[in-house]
Amino acid sequence: MHKITLMNSKGGCGKTTIATNLAAYYATKGYSTCLFDFDPQGSSVHWLSRRSESRPSIYGFAASDNKMSPVNSEQQAPADSEIAIIDSPAGVALDDAMLQALVKNTDTLLMPVLPSPIDIHACAHFIEKLLIQGGAKQNGLKMSNIGIIANRVKTNTVAYRKLHKFLDRLGIPFVASLNDAQNYVFAHDQGLGVHELNKSRNVKDQEQWAELLNWLDTKALEHSDMNKQAGNF
Repeated sequence: MHKITLMNSKGGCGKTTIATNLAAYYATKGYSTCLFDFDPQGSSVHWLSRRSESRPSIYGFAASDNKMSPVNSEQQAPADSEIAIIDSPAGVALDDAMLQALVKNTDTLLMPVLPSPIDIHACAHFIEKLLIQGGAKQNGLKMSNIGIIANRVKTNTVAYRKLHKFLDRLGIPFVASLNDAQNYVFAHDQGLGVHELNKSRNVKDQEQWAELLNWLDTKALEHSDMNKQAGNF
């Protein structure tokens, strides 16, 4: 099972929006998909409650309500699960134990960042904490498996250019830029992902997601190959 965690220390960065859209995308592609909501606000499971039974199913679990440790999340997933999307709490930087558990239980980490000076500053501090208190390297999470997403962007603005310059200096993959589009609000209200909207409505959104999804496919393949090699010993 490929475990993808959405993480940032700052709320309002679009973590849940990306988590739910990823879950919807993989479900529509036929993958057995799980969505674990560790955020006390429960926004991911609330989105899932709006999803029609006629849509490809997603296994959802309110991990925060059940006080479940990230280490135990795999045990809660159905045996045939292929993809797990983990929506982490916004205050994860304040809980070293939770941060370390999430990192240890993650194959690929996605970090959405908004193009504003406050968010860039918060991102820099969180990455430092992720590497030190979170023990990313010690817990087996490679830097190449951490992807930054510039979220809710408006290109050709000063803020976006500053964010791009900052991300270029990090040495962490910058995997996608997603615009601030009303399609996300429309899809969320119906328990859908943007990939499930009418094609004439979401062509631009799908184009922006393509780079992120291709990068995740590469990470999933690397994860699968690593597991096969481990099984040979």
